[in-house]
Order: sequence, then C-alpha cells, then structure tokens
Amino acid sequence: MASAVEQLGQAIATAVSKIEAAAGALTEAIDRCEEGNGHLATALQGATDDEVLAAAQVQQTVPQELAAVRQQVQAIATQLGAYRERNGIPSGAPPGTTAAPASPATSSAPSSSQPSAPARSELPRPPRAGKTHGRWINSNGDAVMLESGKGGEYYKAARQRAVELGLTYGRPNAEAAISRHVEVQFAMRMNDQNITDAEIEINRRVCGTTPGRDDDLPDTCDKWLERFLPPGSTLRVKDGSSPNGRLYRGKEGDR
Repeated sequence: MASAVEQLGQAIATAVSKIEAAAGALTEAIDRCEEGNGHLATALQGATDDEVLAAAQVQQTVPQELAAVRQQVQAIATQLGAYRERNGIPSGAPPGTTAAPASPATSSAPSSSQPSAPARSELPRPPRAGKTHGRWINSNGDAVMLESGKGGEYYKAARQRAVELGLTYGRPNAEAAISRHVEVQFAMRMNDQNITDAEIEINRRVCGTTPGRDDDLPDTCDKWLERFLPPGSTLRVKDGSSPNGRLYRGKEGDR
C-alpha cells in the first residue's frame, strides 16, 4: 500500500496530467478557431450587415482569449510541479495510466514500405504546446526534427505559396492556416533543396483526413499538399493512421 506521501505524489501527477490534457484541448480549440476565422473571413467578403460584421470581429478575438486561459492553466501545472519538488514529494504516476490506443487504419496509397514504430515512438504525443512534431531522415542518415508553427524555417515560403494558390482568397497579406503545418512547410523545403522523394513521420493525422471532423473541409493539407510539392516529386507522410503512410505526388499549376 502506498504511503501518504506517495499517494499525494500520485494525486499531483493525476492533476498535472489532467491539466496538460486541458491545455492540449485548448490548443486544439485555438487551432480550430484560427482555421474557422479564415473560412469566416472568406464567407463574409463583401458583407455589409453591421451585426454580422460585429459578430465576426468578436470571433476574431476568441483565439487570443483561449490562449490566455491556456497560459493560466499551464501556470497551475507549473506551480504544482514546483510545490512537489519543494516539498520532496515523489513524482509518481497517475494510477491506471495506460498507453493511448493506436488510431484506426485508413486507406492509403499502395506501398511496399513498412511502418517504423520505433521512430514514431520517439516523437512527442500530440498535442504538445499546440505543435505537431515530426522528423525526417535526410540523405546523410541524420534525423531532422520538424515542428509546425510560424517559427519554422519554411513558414514564410509556405505562406507565400498559399497566397499564390489562392488560399487567401485575394488577400495577399493574409495567412492560410495550412501554411503553419509541418507537411506544407516540408514541401517547401523540398522545393528549396531540390528533394524529389522523401518520407516524414508526424505525430498527428494529416489535416483533412479525419472522418466527420475535417475531411469535408476545402483547404486542408490532404487536398492541397500536392500543389505545394515540387512537380513530379513524392512525399510519404506517416501519421500513424495507415500502415504505410499517405503518399502525395507533386502537381503543376494552381487551383
């Protein structure tokens, strides 16, 4: 039977685990709100109704408000961790902790390549600080870690390409949400480095491939990645949702 101190450590670990899950859910909500704001702006182009425009303006502030809440939630987790360390309480682990079940398999392009579970296991589980994480093994055999977001080396190139493809619907200074995504930024890396064939692993499903959630949205990686890739190139994305990954082939042209 665990001592009182060990039980306290487990309780703190459980609380921190649930707080981190809440922060992750808030991150997902922020991402969805930002994507939704882009679609809303497109839908309301030319609208003149003051009430509708006012509502849209309020909606634009939601991601920032959610981010503020997430920061508060994360601060609580930090304070709990500091309390545990300050008082010498064992970190423990939430009771009943088990590994997350694998995502159900979905159809993908035929391939003879095999899944690389050991490699995927090294990637952080999503969501982690709102980012999708991944890795690419380059021609030298070195692992290059990948991360989504605006801080990526190829974010600006991805954002510009999205404008060229019309994904900002005539607004040259706007940002298409998928320009922050790992897959799209890696496609721009392939353009820059003249890479014609590559494989990456990521710890979240390719956007636009989740039935009932985003598979019917128009501006997703699944629908547009081939237009970001160099013409004739191939990119296999192993996202854990299908045995051999998803194969995308670069195409010429815009829409």
